Amino acid sequence: MTTSSRSSNRPIRRRAASGFTLVELMVGMVISMLLILAATSLYISQRRSNATQGDVGEIQENARAIAQLMQRQARQIGYTDFLFTNNDFVSPSLEVTNDTGANTSDSLTLRYFGSSQAGADPYAAAGSPNFPKADGGTVDCSGNDVSGNVQTTEVYAIVNDANGVPWLQCTVNGMATPLFRNVEAFQILLGEDTDGDGVVNRFVRPGATASIDDVLAVRVSVVLRGNDTNNAEMKKPTINHFGDSYAPKDVAPAGDAGSVVKTATDGRMHRHFTFYIALRNRLI
Repeated sequence: MTTSSRSSNRPIRRRAASGFTLVELMVGMVISMLLILAATSLYISQRRSNATQGDVGEIQENARAIAQLMQRQARQIGYTDFLFTNNDFVSPSLEVTNDTGANTSDSLTLRYFGSSQAGADPYAAAGSPNFPKADGGTVDCSGNDVSGNVQTTEVYAIVNDANGVPWLQCTVNGMATPLFRNVEAFQILLGEDTDGDGVVNRFVRPGATASIDDVLAVRVSVVLRGNDTNNAEMKKPTINHFGDSYAPKDVAPAGDAGSVVKTATDGRMHRHFTFYIALRNRLI
């Protein structure tokens, strides 16, 4: 007797393998790579944008601080406390040198006396109770009080540090203090009163005035740079400090080579600022 199972007569079905085909994997990899590239590009762009905005903010803040500091300090030139009749300037209260600093920059020298507390004796010996003590009304560029019996000499100039970074430096009575980083150029024009009517008639380079005592105002021009080296280059890398009326077609006049400066093609942002200073003690 022969027996058989119904199941033995059924055909065996193979279960199809599931998963991604090679083409699907390659398409997925390409899409993933495109997404990674887009994210990376966005990150780099955002990073550069942040660096640019940081440079803009720092440059503008430094330019504002330079103008405020120099306007305050320059207004003090020639000042002396009227109680200290023995005060006398051994050198001019204003001196400017032309193209002698780093990057063919000028230098500016200011001289003034300070102010002292009431009751001070101009002739008192050091250490005595009446020896002049600063009252805080006059400060130098480093923020130190200046006494009424002390003549202060401040010299502003561009210097490069050991790494080649340019600084606007202030030297007070021989003590140098770097003030502002990344100041590449510093130029001066002197506003001269040529007819004695108390009004500036012309602005000329240092050394071109008939008398330094006739200078009633100063025009200051500075060029500052950023820290980031991945900024787009300036469309006009040549900076004319005082415009075409002074240096036509970006050609510096004779005797003032520093009035036109060509910035380095180093990928840094460069900005130019100019401002005026009235020498208050000469206008009174």
